[in-house]
Amino acid sequence: MPDGFTTVDPVETFVAPAWFERLAQWIKTHSRAVLVAGVTFQVLVLASMIAIHAAPLVVGDRILLHVRPVDPRDYFRGDYVILSYDFSRVPLGGIRGAPAPPKWRRGYSGDSWLEDRTVYVSLEPEADGLHYRAGEISVDRPKSGRYIKGRYANSWGGNQLQFGIEAFYVQEGTGKVLEKLRNANQLSAEIALAPWGQATLCSLK
Repeated sequence: MPDGFTTVDPVETFVAPAWFERLAQWIKTHSRAVLVAGVTFQVLVLASMIAIHAAPLVVGDRILLHVRPVDPRDYFRGDYVILSYDFSRVPLGGIRGAPAPPKWRRGYSGDSWLEDRTVYVSLEPEADGLHYRAGEISVDRPKSGRYIKGRYANSWGGNQLQFGIEAFYVQEGTGKVLEKLRNANQLSAEIALAPWGQATLCSLK
């Protein structure tokens, strides 16, 4: 080797496995079918999400829940009203069946270790025969009776337990009346409740 020249190791060329080349060739020759299948899959996913959300409206029972006042910091916000219920916060006795907090959490405020845990609230009829109130709150699904399914999610709105019925959307500028009724304990929420506990907010009365 002459002076001033260095040797360079040959670069290895990547050779795709035979199955990969066959797959690439198949996709190339069926590109239209692959595109249609991809679009169809996305449409089916969106349709299933809509169907799941609308299911309580189709198969659920309509019931009423009393809406409770919320923290003054969470007043009407533009085009929706924040809603709170008797079962929106963890009761003093805790959630039945929930595991004890880990040792490093004991003595500290807050229950962030419970984040996203599924909870079930048993619902019992009130004396007026129209409204329902919360019974036991548990991490176990009730074996009978009406119940609403939610999750623990400590939020800015103060609702530690959320069930997808915490916001009611209205025309901008029309929420003040609802806000006043809410904070005077004179507002009820009509919900559609599916047999499996999923709830959808229908209207405010």
